[in-house]
Amino acid sequence: MTKDITRWLLPSTFVMVLVMLALLTTPTTTQPVPPFNGSSATYDVLENPFTIASGDLNGNGNADIVVTSHVEGMVSVLLNRGDGTFSEPVHYSAGGGSFGLALVDIDGDGDLDVVVANQAAGTLSLLFNRGDGILETRTSMPAGSSPHAVTIADFNGNSLLDIAVPNFHGPTVSVFYNLRDGNFSEREAFPTQETPLAALAVDLNNNGAADIVTTSHFTGLLDILWNDGAGSFASRTAIQVGESLWSVASADLNRNGTQDLIVTQDFSGAVVVLPNNGDGSFGPAVELHTGGEGPCWATTFDMYGDGLLDIAVVDASTDYLYVFLNMGDGSFLLEAQFDTGEGPASITVADFNGNGRDDLAVANWVSNDVTVIFNTAS
Repeated sequence: MTKDITRWLLPSTFVMVLVMLALLTTPTTTQPVPPFNGSSATYDVLENPFTIASGDLNGNGNADIVVTSHVEGMVSVLLNRGDGTFSEPVHYSAGGGSFGLALVDIDGDGDLDVVVANQAAGTLSLLFNRGDGILETRTSMPAGSSPHAVTIADFNGNSLLDIAVPNFHGPTVSVFYNLRDGNFSEREAFPTQETPLAALAVDLNNNGAADIVTTSHFTGLLDILWNDGAGSFASRTAIQVGESLWSVASADLNRNGTQDLIVTQDFSGAVVVLPNNGDGSFGPAVELHTGGEGPCWATTFDMYGDGLLDIAVVDASTDYLYVFLNMGDGSFLLEAQFDTGEGPASITVADFNGNGRDDLAVANWVSNDVTVIFNTAS
């Protein structure tokens, strides 16, 4: 009985550990790198925002912000006024324990809809955009046991975008195949390593089909589910990365035409870069360190506009966002850090103020707000 209770409380335990790190942990390293010359703004949202995403919801050419609220089971939409400032958030019901999030045109009408994984309810919610940034219809589907993330790709090659969701207590990935006009198949579940927390759809072996990568929090394994080209994932490869794996992102960091992987380890303090050899195998890992103990989300952006993708990481133990500059030779330099709110949990990238530079927005789990960091690099 005790073991069963513990299994169901694990996702909440992870979040509470992040909160404790954010409130109680002080980095033990030397004086951090001075902040880059930028500016920021903060917007209050609902309680415990976790996943943040950006895109033009109302068709005015400006990137808006959407963020999930785990406690409220809702998503908040912040529309961009056109100058990098945002309107008051509008809240929409998604489902119990809203966690993962993606923006995608799922019904083919030309505007971005919102897809949410509801960890507590075990559902996937589709919130359809009216076209002006107002979400007026919601459809929910059973997803599995404790779904945490959402990733999107055309898995079966029919030019329609499908949805994949990792189920922490599965352990499985649920794939929903797009049947057109906002309709999806019932979930098809594919086995993963234990406790899959994050998922990413990416073509790792350059065969034109999107594979699925999941992070196994307890085992420290990165699990790659290989797409057979028809949207099925019977073959798997596990890679030992470290411990306490959280998020996974991809980008062509060395400009060799293949997608490399970036994995965060939220207790060990490491961010691991896995360079792709081009065939789905990986070269020696590169470890990056923020100086804190809670890096829980990483993404890539081009800070200086030099064509090299840099790495941005939020660390819940320090309340900073760190930028590792891509040196172009496979190495990275800790270049900058920015203040966030308390307990930064996730990042999204967009040019929010229209100056041609990649800006960053962060969802802060503890302080219940969003920090927008503007890139003023010359």
